[in-house]
Amino acid sequence: MTRCTLFFAFVLAGCGGAAAPGPTSPAPSSLSSPVPSASTAPTAVKAPGDAKVGDKTTCPVSKDTFTVTASSPSVEHNGRTYYFCCAPCVAKFKAHPEQFLKSGS
Repeated sequence: MTRCTLFFAFVLAGCGGAAAPGPTSPAPSSLSSPVPSASTAPTAVKAPGDAKVGDKTTCPVSKDTFTVTASSPSVEHNGRTYYFCCAPCVAKFKAHPEQFLKSGS
């Protein structure tokens, strides 16, 4: 009987006297699919003439997509503000605005 008692004392002392932890399950939040935050959600591209600072738009001349900043070149035309990717596009637009607005922009 003392042998059995010594054995249990040795086993309990070896594992710190605590029972082994059971299987763990993942946290509930890791099971759900991630929801995109405002910073990771795709941003819609605004039409030329509809964009404001901070919006993505398309340059009416080069057709490049860019984000409008406070320093983006712009032109007022027929009551709308058009933003451009660069100064050379502004010069082209000013020379023939209707050529670049034919598509309904």
